[in-house]
Amino acid sequence: MKVLVAMEPRSYREAIGTALRGLCPHLEVSIVEPEDLEEEAAMIPAGVVIGHLPEPSTDGAGLAWVQFRPYEEPAARIRVGARCWELEQVGLEALLSVIDEAEKGAPRGCDEPAADD
Repeated sequence: MKVLVAMEPRSYREAIGTALRGLCPHLEVSIVEPEDLEEEAAMIPAGVVIGHLPEPSTDGAGLAWVQFRPYEEPAARIRVGARCWELEQVGLEALLSVIDEAEKGAPRGCDEPAADD
């Protein structure tokens, strides 16, 4: 599975991408500039996107989307398949959980009410 990391600030992007590569060698982790995210995300049929921008309404963005904004509240808005939720704090463990859930092949869309995780 492919994971795209395209967020600001750059230091977060690099740290998260490098950590994911080390902890999950079975994943194809790409660290991309945020302005290249739309083009890169369109090329992955299923995967995880971690970026600071909201998920686009167009299809092709992958199986899971994490809008990670470390200095705002909520810190993250997450969609994995039909499940959507927000987190006030985001750590590496939370990102790994999103990836694990995406790897299980959750269906696409936000049909369920948001959960308080």
